[in-house]
Amino acid sequence: MDRHSLVRLANDHLRVDVLASRGARIVSLKSRRDGREWLSGTHGDERLASTYGARFTDTDHFGWDEMFPTVDACAYPIEPYLDEPVPDHGELWSATWEVLNETPTSIHQRARSDHFGYTFERTLILDAATLRAEYTCVVDEKTSGTLPMLWALHPQFAVRVGSRVLLSGQPPYLLDTTDATFVQRIEWCGDLVVERDVKPGEDRMLYAAPEVVREASIVDPSGATLSLTWDRAFAPYLGVWMDNGRFASEPVVALEPTNGFFDELARAQRAGTVGLFAPGRRVSWWAQIRIEPGDQ
Repeated sequence: MDRHSLVRLANDHLRVDVLASRGARIVSLKSRRDGREWLSGTHGDERLASTYGARFTDTDHFGWDEMFPTVDACAYPIEPYLDEPVPDHGELWSATWEVLNETPTSIHQRARSDHFGYTFERTLILDAATLRAEYTCVVDEKTSGTLPMLWALHPQFAVRVGSRVLLSGQPPYLLDTTDATFVQRIEWCGDLVVERDVKPGEDRMLYAAPEVVREASIVDPSGATLSLTWDRAFAPYLGVWMDNGRFASEPVVALEPTNGFFDELARAQRAGTVGLFAPGRRVSWWAQIRIEPGDQ
């Protein structure tokens, strides 16, 4: 397989395009029932290379990628990697992934980190109107001690005017971490709307109270609905990032289940709010998206 080739998964409900080499990035998630493209920036340069350590927002900004082992750049907080730089957005988005297995409706891929000694795998599976992502990560057996590692999903969903973000469980509040030095508790008003809740040219990062929200959805004005569920035992936190033209070329919502809080691995480790990975132990988790069509 050419390292720049796209892999297409398809059934009667969905079509999914994966840029198999660059970060295993999903570059298209399209409903075949109503023609709705759910991922942003699919007109971008899908073959633009990124170098290790690059700042994510300085590159092309589109699609769905995986953030691991941090979101924000930081120095690794403990031995044996104490003070080693961890790149912005993590390592996986700029890594070259290997295709282990491929069928018309699934793809199994693997990436290896020599900087922090782990192997990360993801399998995408189409089942009717559901796209399921299954993950595993194994830290090298020779590593001395248990390691904190922060994972977050980063699917940039394109939203139209009037689209609403709904959270199940009616969280009592949200935490606004847009300015990480001044975290604010805000009232949950029943939904989030980009054009109402984010000023033009700005973005906003919110977190739901942990272990309250079971499902997050985006409802399009056409009636089309994208619903996300995930392994809450592994990832008890949910972030909602909204961009109203700061980075993305169109309004974007990213629904981001994560095993850590805040976005910086070192800060989450100090607070005791990040998952731990023991050497040689296979850690597995999942996330899945279901799409219901709207009016064509």
